Amino acid sequence: MSLCGRFRRLLATPEGLAFAALAWVGFVLALLGLLSGPSQSLGIAGRLPITLTEEERVGRIITLYHGLAIPFLASLVYLILAWVDLPERTKDLVMPTITAGFFLTSVGGLAFGYLGRNWLFHGIYLVGLSLTFYAGVVLMTALFPRQGTTDRLAHWAFWLMALATLISAAIGGAVGAFFGNGFKAMLAEDSVRVSHDVFQRGIIAHLHIMLTLIDVAILLLVARITPMTPRQSRWVHALTIIGTVIVSVATWGVVIRQFEKIAHKVINVGAGFLLPAGILVAIFGFRNLAREGGILRDPARFGLYWFLIFVNFVVTVPGVYVAMNLETYRLPEYLDVERSITSGHWHILATLSAVMGFLLIAHLRRSHGKAAKIGAWGAIIGSSMAFVFILPYMFRQPGATVAWAEPFFEAGIGIAMLSLAVYLVAEITALFRGRTIESAEDSKHG
Repeated sequence: MSLCGRFRRLLATPEGLAFAALAWVGFVLALLGLLSGPSQSLGIAGRLPITLTEEERVGRIITLYHGLAIPFLASLVYLILAWVDLPERTKDLVMPTITAGFFLTSVGGLAFGYLGRNWLFHGIYLVGLSLTFYAGVVLMTALFPRQGTTDRLAHWAFWLMALATLISAAIGGAVGAFFGNGFKAMLAEDSVRVSHDVFQRGIIAHLHIMLTLIDVAILLLVARITPMTPRQSRWVHALTIIGTVIVSVATWGVVIRQFEKIAHKVINVGAGFLLPAGILVAIFGFRNLAREGGILRDPARFGLYWFLIFVNFVVTVPGVYVAMNLETYRLPEYLDVERSITSGHWHILATLSAVMGFLLIAHLRRSHGKAAKIGAWGAIIGSSMAFVFILPYMFRQPGATVAWAEPFFEAGIGIAMLSLAVYLVAEITALFRGRTIESAEDSKHG
């Protein structure tokens, strides 16, 4: 196949576009890495037209979040198109629309935040978000179970996840529409222990439910590639449906002041259905890997099942611990500690989701070469190491420093990032050398 044909296949198939989205995220992370951490000594940030006022810093962080989150969300959409039986016309409409959407969102948002406040870039950013939302509407419509649909419960789970995601995105868009007219850009971790207005409650609800629904989508995709009996599948998808509905409605309730306090308790009830669903998928997955003798030979699938269990130790248990000791963590001297926990909790879950997305894409492309295995194992080991050692940093005593933990979680992050780079460079090199992108059909069930 010619180079032109290979690129056409890269940009015209769900598996190719999923890799392209992953590569774009890796490219953006590499650029941003030049502006932070040890790379700050290079002085690149000082040469950019970046202002340092607090409000503009917050706005830049928000556009950065979306510039990374929307391409990642698009990669999950490509995975759904590859693994869920949908009409070809849906794929033909959704793929180019969401591809344009994530690219315009990312380029427009990052340019607006880092290359000066040119509002044309902000307009491009909004156009990208609009195209992404439209692609989501088309996908959600196609996911609705119809007469003759096989595995109806799974389709219901995907459809409800897509519907809840669109509603949650609309909440964020509605708040953003008031920017400069009552709403001022804010970060959730900067608003702990203060009374929230309706805009702040909307943003808090938006960012928490969007991340939760991204994780629901990942859970459904992992379940999709896990061999299960019909009965096992019904249990997993029934639990996921119930948990998705409860968590979504409860989180939307945060917007209403009268329901804000009780909503957080109801959210925990919904999580009580989603977590067992993830554990069941992990158990079924590990069992099948053991039968196939592939626990060590297939690191992508191993990592997916590992993280479904591991998340409970680095996210769920610490969250329950804080809830049980809330009076302590609400003491005045614990303010900085609480802020670290609030921010760290969210970023751990987001990073874990990103690593699982990478492993899903590697599995979709049937990447079993040496570079793919190095990338997968490096991502698993590096991110697990980072998540473990970030906990003592988050749960420090007031005024204490936990400098000993920093080299470990920074090294873990570095290992994970280098592993992703190894995989991306190897796959891109293989593309130019003439290796075609494999079809997803043979990898639907592992």
